[in-house]
Amino acid sequence: MSYALLWLAVLFLSVIVVALLRQVGVLHARLQPLGVHPAGEGPEAGAAAPPVPGADYERAAVTLVAFTSPTCTVCHELSPSLRALQQQYDDVRVVEVSLGERAHVPVFTAFSVRSTPYLVAVGGDGIVRGAGVANSLEQAEVLLADALARA
Repeated sequence: MSYALLWLAVLFLSVIVVALLRQVGVLHARLQPLGVHPAGEGPEAGAAAPPVPGADYERAAVTLVAFTSPTCTVCHELSPSLRALQQQYDDVRVVEVSLGERAHVPVFTAFSVRSTPYLVAVGGDGIVRGAGVANSLEQAEVLLADALARA
């Protein structure tokens, strides 16, 4: 008799676990894709973008300025994906600004960026279209799609 009660308890708990997993799946579907997180830093959308060495904003509809750090693992994982984005879109340029290069430190200051990976989408007119911390390719794609829609 006690084994029957234990099996009923196991069956009941299994049903509860399946119901909870289903709810997690529903929540996950509702949250994707999220955009970048502004994090209270970086330039405001609509402001003129400071110059970046090697970046000519007029050469593309959108220039994605990616601020990275040599000690940032997410940056290392995201970099190849950002380069692939540049190949996927004809009128998009990706410019990586690394904190590991001395010449780029003033660029971090000019853009008011304190964390990495931080992306800034700049239109061909030199105006910031959007910015924020991006921890995944999906977040970068949302930023890029918004910037292209505004360009």
